[in-house]
Amino acid sequence: MKRTAMAIATLCFAACGEPAPAPAIQQFADEWLFTGMLEDLDSEGAGTVNLHETAGELRGWYAAQGRTSPLRNIERTDTSLSFMVMSNGGRLAVDKQDDGTWVGHWNYPGASKALRASFTPVDQPPASAARLASEMVQLPDGRRMHVVCSGEGSPVVLLDYGAGGTMKRDWGDIAQLAAEKAQTKVCAYDRAGRGLSDPAATPRDTAAVADDIDAILTAANLPPPYILVGHSLGSYHVRQFANTRADKTAGLVLVDPSGDGQLERFNAVIPKVQKMQDEMFKAQAELQCITRLREKPVAPDDPFAQQCGGNDPEALSATKSEIEEMPGASTQQLLASRRSYGAMPVIVLTRGDYDKDMPPEFTTEDRAAMKSVWEGLHAEMAALSTAGEQRHVAGAGHYIQRDNPEAVLTAIADVVAKVRQTP
Repeated sequence: MKRTAMAIATLCFAACGEPAPAPAIQQFADEWLFTGMLEDLDSEGAGTVNLHETAGELRGWYAAQGRTSPLRNIERTDTSLSFMVMSNGGRLAVDKQDDGTWVGHWNYPGASKALRASFTPVDQPPASAARLASEMVQLPDGRRMHVVCSGEGSPVVLLDYGAGGTMKRDWGDIAQLAAEKAQTKVCAYDRAGRGLSDPAATPRDTAAVADDIDAILTAANLPPPYILVGHSLGSYHVRQFANTRADKTAGLVLVDPSGDGQLERFNAVIPKVQKMQDEMFKAQAELQCITRLREKPVAPDDPFAQQCGGNDPEALSATKSEIEEMPGASTQQLLASRRSYGAMPVIVLTRGDYDKDMPPEFTTEDRAAMKSVWEGLHAEMAALSTAGEQRHVAGAGHYIQRDNPEAVLTAIADVVAKVRQTP
């Protein structure tokens, strides 16, 4: 995705490609499938493949030497298996032998030849893969969702990222660092279709994501009340949770959050935003990223993946749906559920730098207009609580957690402390 598209996406205006129904494939029960060696690739070593069936489709991930990746384009019969590892574009195809082993080839971008792969069924996964499995929680509809927690204590803090993000890329070590600073349990998760979390049916409006958050926290045996941290579009999800589950919500930290009705407000003062959005929608629709990547997956460094903003069609589909629902259904859901938060601790962190992450087409006047709208939206969110506070973070752009992580850590610790002081 080009810089302009990415800049607009940080304001939650973008969409990616056209949706297409996933191909029908054979159902299999949840299982640990194989461990094995890539004979000509010593740096990889033993790996474990997990396959499970969700809503009639095979899902899975591959783990080797501490690295994990979702699998896509999985095809399996009783005697053959093939898939693509999304993180590096590697493709595996193996066939079952008479002795019960599975033998075939790996093919990696840039490899001089296909690499021979030999897999042997195992009863129990390696310890490293078992640890990863412990981070997967199963929802009532069968989906597996990836949740990583650090620290111990109450209240539990949950982190949600913005449009097109992932747990690792957007939060980094924030969960671990926040757990240490606040002396409590802090968890991050990947939304449906991202990272190692299973995809979900669309549309992915804010009510659907809030429902997922509730189901994930319950499945992970994490008791309420919760402090929810939402960056950018993630603020929609955590505010919807707080609006509809007052008994489970103890506090909010909103990190340069997206605001209700922001698209209309931006268009009112920066008319070119509508044109930029329309042009981007048209360009990405013409690419048909989701359809084409489902039909023919590519490596993440492939030029087509770069144009699409990623090579994972499930992640692109989820992002597209979340952003498309934002100005309509998601905003309507937030407005319908809006309530006073009383004296609940709420901290809103607002960027201080309006040059970072901005479309190059924005003039000085455009950025000033954007700042006025943005800060007004944030003031409105803070005002929903009598204990609400808006903090301006000097020098930070939209990704405050990257530019000034200490500001985020301090806000989380402050809200945890205030919640613990409440009788």
